[in-house]
Amino acid sequence: MNYDNRPVAKEDFQIIATFPQNESELFFIYPKWNYPVQPEQMEEVASQRYNATVITHNQEVVGYCNLYNVTEREHGYLGNVIIAPDYRGQGAAAYLINVMKQKAKQDRGVRQLRLMCHNINTRALLFYNKMGFKPFDFKELLDKQGNKLVLLELAIDVEGM
Repeated sequence: MNYDNRPVAKEDFQIIATFPQNESELFFIYPKWNYPVQPEQMEEVASQRYNATVITHNQEVVGYCNLYNVTEREHGYLGNVIIAPDYRGQGAAAYLINVMKQKAKQDRGVRQLRLMCHNINTRALLFYNKMGFKPFDFKELLDKQGNKLVLLELAIDVEGM
C-alpha cells in the first residue's frame, strides 16, 4: 500500500481516538489514559510533544505518533504509536517508523531514536526488533491492576541514515 504523512490536525484526534480497541492497547500507547480515550486528551499530550504526525492512505488517517524527551544531537523518544486496526500488518507501522526516524534526524538533530515497550506487548517487540531497535535498559512499573510489568527501552541509531 502507498502511504503519505503530514502533521496531525486537531480534527484527526477524533479518528485516532478510535484506534485503540481495548484498555490493554490504550495502556501500551499511553498508560495514564483511561479507555476509551478522549480526543482532547490525545491533543493535550500532542501539544507538549514534537513532530506529531499522521500517516494516511487515500487521504484516510491510518496511523499516528510523535516525539518527546528530545535532546538535540543525542536522542529522542517515539511516543503514542498507534495504527488503525484495518491497517495493522499492512506496512503502515513500518512506514510510520521510517518517517519518524527521518523527522528525528532531520528536524530534531538526534543521533538515536528510542522508545519504550511493555514486555507483554510481544507483537510490538517483535516488530521493533525487525525494524532494527535493540533493547538497552528496562524499568519496572505497575499496570492499572497493580501487577508488575517491565517497560523495555529500545533504541536505533539514526545518524548514519
